Amino acid sequence: MHEPTPPGRDSGTGAPQPGANLDHDPSRTNGVVPLLPADEGPGSPPEAVAELALACVRFVRAAVGVSLDYRPETLPLLDHYLATRREELLAARTTNPEAMALVARAAAAYFGEVVRAHFRSFWHLPSGDPVSWELRFESVYLSVDPLAVVYDAISHGDEDGAIAHLELDDEDREAVAARLQELPLATDDEFFSLATRLEVLEIAVDVIRARMMDAGLGEIAFSSDDYDS
Repeated sequence: MHEPTPPGRDSGTGAPQPGANLDHDPSRTNGVVPLLPADEGPGSPPEAVAELALACVRFVRAAVGVSLDYRPETLPLLDHYLATRREELLAARTTNPEAMALVARAAAAYFGEVVRAHFRSFWHLPSGDPVSWELRFESVYLSVDPLAVVYDAISHGDEDGAIAHLELDDEDREAVAARLQELPLATDDEFFSLATRLEVLEIAVDVIRARMMDAGLGEIAFSSDDYDS
C-alpha cells in the first residue's frame, strides 16, 4: 500500500504533495491568516519528525483502515484514534509508559506536520528528545509544543487552558485569551481535540496579525534568532 508522503517530501510524481493547502485560495488572507501558497510547499521536515509522523499514519491505518494524508481534515480521524485508545494509554502510563510515549510522539509529529503545512512555520529540535521539540511560526511570534498538545488530548486536561502550550508575548496572550472566551462552550472531547487546537492556532494567528497591522508593523518574518534572543 502506498505510504502517504510527509509535507515537503518529493513523491517523484510531480503532483502536489500531501499536506499542501489545496483547499485554500492563497489570495484569501483576510489580512491575518497567512496560509502557504498552493505552489509553495513547506519544505522537508527533519528526518526524526518525518519518521514519527509516518508511524502515526501506520498506527491509524492499522486501526481504522484509512491513511492520513497530512491535511487538516484528517485531524478528526486522528482524534478518533486517540479517543479509542485513551483508556489503554492512560492505564499504560504506569505499567508501560513507553507505549503511551510512542503513540503520543507519533501523533505529535503528525499534528506538527499538519500545522507546518497549514502555516508558515518551522521545527525547532534542540535535542533528540521530542519533549523539547516545538513549532515556531514565521509570520507571527508564536510557537506551539505539539507533544504537550497531544498529551492534553489524551489525558483531557493535564494542562489548563486552550493556549497553555503556546509561547507568545504577554499582551498577545491576553488578546488571544479574550477572543477565545467569546467562543461557545465545548465538550471535553471537542475542547481538547487536535482539530480544535488547530482552530485555536488559526484564531491566535488572526489576533496577533491584526494587532501587528494596527501597530503598523506590516509583514515581519520571525526566525530562530528572534525566538532564542
